[in-house]
Amino acid sequence: MTQSSEEPNVVLGWKERVAAILFEQLLLGAARLPLGVSQKLGRGLGNLLYWLDSRAARVTAINLDACQVMTPGVDRDQLIRQSLRHTGQTMMETPAVWLGERQRIRSWITAVENDCVLDATREPGQGMIIVLPHFGNWELLNAYYADRESLTALYHPPTQAFLQPIMAKVRENNGHELVPTNKRGIARLYRSLAEGRVIVILPDQVPASGDFVDFFGLPAFTDRLISRLVQKTGAKVVSSIFIRNADHPGFTARFAEADQAVYSSDLKVSMRGVNRTVEDCVAADPAQYQWEYKRFRVSPPDTTPLY
Repeated sequence: MTQSSEEPNVVLGWKERVAAILFEQLLLGAARLPLGVSQKLGRGLGNLLYWLDSRAARVTAINLDACQVMTPGVDRDQLIRQSLRHTGQTMMETPAVWLGERQRIRSWITAVENDCVLDATREPGQGMIIVLPHFGNWELLNAYYADRESLTALYHPPTQAFLQPIMAKVRENNGHELVPTNKRGIARLYRSLAEGRVIVILPDQVPASGDFVDFFGLPAFTDRLISRLVQKTGAKVVSSIFIRNADHPGFTARFAEADQAVYSSDLKVSMRGVNRTVEDCVAADPAQYQWEYKRFRVSPPDTTPLY
């Protein structure tokens, strides 16, 4: 994997070194757990978050109510609890996804749907953007795509110094190129698309700058990046989600063409297409979306904050 030249060499003090060693050993221990055990522990963690009326539970309830999202046959409190159980499972699965042996993690993906769009949607030499919402265990894309080709993706360098050596190992695990969220990182995304490569962007985070665009009927502060990349490079766009199986441990990988509005020359229309693409992904199983994230924490002027 290509290491970013933007990453400074960090010299850790003895306390940070000890913390890094202990945390890495904790992650390695969790990474060795069988998937079924990790998921069972994660469901228990989600139940605890629900019973304690945690911040995650309260934000999940606010978001589900505001977006008016429901699952047929499931009442509001059940959906909140199911969502938190999925959050807990993601937390317990992640150490293995980060540090586990690639083929073992790849074996968690028990079915793949519509992967033909990965090749059919673009011409030879044309770049492609994979829109990867916070759904199921989205980080499984790294393991899945390692068998196809190298990806380029943005990442947020950890602010805690002791985490940086650990995250370096995480980044190296699947052979992909991760670039930091700064001007040079964004420039690398443009170059990757111009070279006909595949890049990955998580579309549902609150950006540092953007515009208010409809998302589940609410104005959500949305990044312009995907739309600008499409307009300037002519890249094709597909979505990817990894759906946690209901009846046995494992995941179904599902790919789909993005909402066609993403190709609009009107920036706002294109951004709405990005958000509609995320909405389509959520519809696969609303409980598996990361509702505990404060997606609407930036409010339009003269409006009441949601949280």
